[in-house]
Amino acid sequence: MGSSRDFLEIMSSQLVALTGGVIAGTLLAIFTDKLFFLPGFFILLPGFLELKGAIAGSMAARLGTELHTRKIKVSGKSKLIAENEEASYILILFISLILGVFTYLLTYFLFGHNNPRIIFIPLVAAIISSILLFPLTVKMTLWLYKHHKDPDNVMGPYVTSIGDIESIIALLFTIAILT
Repeated sequence: MGSSRDFLEIMSSQLVALTGGVIAGTLLAIFTDKLFFLPGFFILLPGFLELKGAIAGSMAARLGTELHTRKIKVSGKSKLIAENEEASYILILFISLILGVFTYLLTYFLFGHNNPRIIFIPLVAAIISSILLFPLTVKMTLWLYKHHKDPDNVMGPYVTSIGDIESIIALLFTIAILT
């Protein structure tokens, strides 16, 4: 009984991930012609997309473990939850800044383009997309656990998909603002 429930949870989360990937890819394909004018964007993109899912997925996994070990309650009022969110925000900002600097340096040394604004694109986009993604990750993890679903089976693909869609939208919005 338990393994068939796990299978259904995992399969449904993978279908959501697949759908999210198609949506994110479609958004990117629609605006690809405009993005070619921003040197370095395609250097930045894979790292930025991986970053959001990895950090939100790790946070969901930590919350799932804390729920299973009863260190936090489903009510969502916990110092551990707040600390996890805070650590995720700090990590996303720090790594986004490193990603921006790395992208700038590669673009400058490989292609000769001097565009320091590209440093701020992942930073601003991370702020925009994290405002929704991290609280949503917490709420979804708690909701799944409360409804007797295993967040460890579901949250990785969910937050990766949501993170990809939000990241593409946030990147496009940020590029429109900063360039």
